[in-house]
Amino acid sequence: LYKNDGIDYLTRRPDEILTEVKLPAPEGWRSSYWKLRRRGAFDFPVLGVAAAVRTARDGTVEDARIALGAVSSRPFLTKGGELLIGKKLSDDAIAEAGAKVASAAKPMDNTDLDLYWRKAVAAEFVGYALREIRGDDMSATRVRIARHAL
Repeated sequence: LYKNDGIDYLTRRPDEILTEVKLPAPEGWRSSYWKLRRRGAFDFPVLGVAAAVRTARDGTVEDARIALGAVSSRPFLTKGGELLIGKKLSDDAIAEAGAKVASAAKPMDNTDLDLYWRKAVAAEFVGYALREIRGDDMSATRVRIARHAL
């Protein structure tokens, strides 16, 4: 559907219409999405982090995926989730995955926010998503981000 061109980014032709999107059954999966935006109201993201984790009964990660949006010409899946497989969602494992994901971010100069800051804050947002999946109460952090009290 998308191609690596910021101006002409859709591969869909004018005579085509998307009629269906199939998502895998979420058995055993937990997911979270975090968005950094310029304004507190509805706005396009300047950073988006989507994470999904499937764990065993003992909390060991069996599979994990972490995607970034708004820091490239299109959303993309990172290799950060692979670092979590076989581990529990400890603070150290989360920090390691966050650093790996942030290293893959290549923000474009399409907003007034600093490119390097957006790249660095990606690790923090990965941490927010993974801690929420782990079961931590992240509601205060969500409110703080919505109010731009970073």
